[in-house]
Amino acid sequence: MNTRQDTVAAVLEAINDIKKTGFTNDSVELDFYLGGDLGVDSREMLEIWYELEQRLGIQVKDEEKRDLYTLGDVVSVLDAKLGAHASVA
Repeated sequence: MNTRQDTVAAVLEAINDIKKTGFTNDSVELDFYLGGDLGVDSREMLEIWYELEQRLGIQVKDEEKRDLYTLGDVVSVLDAKLGAHASVA
């Protein structure tokens, strides 16, 4: 995982697995709302976070998951974690 597009793809893959949808990097924008545009409810978002943490080998604290409304918000948190994770590894 090394680019923002890779991070977006990982998030979309998790969403697609949980929601059985077919979102791609080309079919979404970073300013899409998780609930309104992508149809993700709060329960599904918990499952998506779990999947992302497992797949990416990172841990995101609960307080860092709050007040994230768009795909770009989630990607920014993950990119920050992946960058910190890579610099520690």
